[in-house]
Amino acid sequence: MIDAYSLEPWQVPGYLDARDGRLHMGGVDLVALAEARGTPLVVYSEARIRRNARAIREAFSAAGARTMVCYAAKAFAHLEVLRLVRDEGLGVEVNSGGELAKARQTGVPDDRIVFNGVAKTEAEFAQAMAPPIKAINVDSLFELTRLAAVADAHGLTANVALRFAPGLAGGTMPGNDTGAETGKFGLLASELPEALALFRRGTDRLRLAGLHVHVGSQVTDAGVYAEVARFALALVAQAEARLKRPLDHVNLGGGYPLNYVKSPNTASYLAPNLGVSVIAATLAKALAARPDLELVVEPGRAVVGDAAVLLARVENHKRRGEVPWLTLDAGYNVIIESFSYKWYFHALTANRAEDREVGRFRLAGPLCDSGDAFHDVDGEGLVASLLASEPALRTHRTHQGLLRRTLVRLPAYRELPRATTPGDLVAFRDVGAYSVETMSANNGRPRPEVVMLSPEGAVSTLRRRETYADLIAEDEPA
Repeated sequence: MIDAYSLEPWQVPGYLDARDGRLHMGGVDLVALAEARGTPLVVYSEARIRRNARAIREAFSAAGARTMVCYAAKAFAHLEVLRLVRDEGLGVEVNSGGELAKARQTGVPDDRIVFNGVAKTEAEFAQAMAPPIKAINVDSLFELTRLAAVADAHGLTANVALRFAPGLAGGTMPGNDTGAETGKFGLLASELPEALALFRRGTDRLRLAGLHVHVGSQVTDAGVYAEVARFALALVAQAEARLKRPLDHVNLGGGYPLNYVKSPNTASYLAPNLGVSVIAATLAKALAARPDLELVVEPGRAVVGDAAVLLARVENHKRRGEVPWLTLDAGYNVIIESFSYKWYFHALTANRAEDREVGRFRLAGPLCDSGDAFHDVDGEGLVASLLASEPALRTHRTHQGLLRRTLVRLPAYRELPRATTPGDLVAFRDVGAYSVETMSANNGRPRPEVVMLSPEGAVSTLRRRETYADLIAEDEPA
């Protein structure tokens, strides 16, 4: 379980800081912005996205690896974000026909697009071949035969990369672990010969261009990346020996972590100590024997994760015994990962950003759901149930501690200025990845406005705030 911590570590000089008691992003007063635009409000920084994209590209260049960095569009596939990463020299990794259409609309060249996914449709296959993108990452033997049939039926051709599950764990949570052989992603290494046989005896419209291996998101151990590279190179050698020709590239996915917990003493997949320069150096070293083989990587969270803040209004205050509660106008309808993955987003009071008298609060969202809270309702409930059902656990403090550390994945309380009250603004850091893509109008709450700050401080709307009319626009009359 993560312990609550000081207000200090959230500041990033020149990007996020406190001025005159108010939270600023790139010099822009976010409190004034929320007053003008309303809440909930998601604010992105163009400068931060560009900085992150450039840093990743430069890290691989400095490491000496011939690399194509493809931004994982699923993190945030807004057209403006895709334009920004394109301008910074990145390609794009897509997971659907919709994301592919967006990438093409923003001018990303087809030879800089890779397509992942575990349930690609025939229509998506045809879309990805007209014209052919850099690689369709095939997820199973069935997909390979389906792709061949679509190519033959439409007279199209495809560049293919076979995706494999390496059977490795990256130190992340189960929901972000994509490398397990028991999971839904990729082929098994034992299926490589059958896949290659399909190429040899099948249509000449498919060309095997590379192999793909991705171990997961928020990976915390650089050694895992080295193991993934060794696994992939072994499969590359087998494939090249059977095909009697070299492959073009090896795709080692993304999963580059972001430190969500601004405390140096927290050991968790939410607070990794692993920078992109270390990852780049690790992969470059592992691939040094194959300088002819292009490396493809797919970071998403590392590009946009820390580039956005959510501003939510405190709407209610109550006490449960000695515990004060604050309820906000944003919950898991805005940042679903706080509920689905029990993901931690650092909170501060934006209009009291320099207050030093701190209190401990329970924070909750507005939805008609007890789980809509910024603490682990499910984990705390499981611990309470186990302690109630097994008397021996109640008298054994070591067992109780183990249960809480294992089952409770969020802090019970948040430290905020003690004076925080209805009308104040709570800001959640690092909401830039996956939040906007998964927002909903749950409980009839219109989705919030999303804006972008330019390096000069200008504000542009990425997505307008929904209205009540939007909520019923697609409802058919009874």
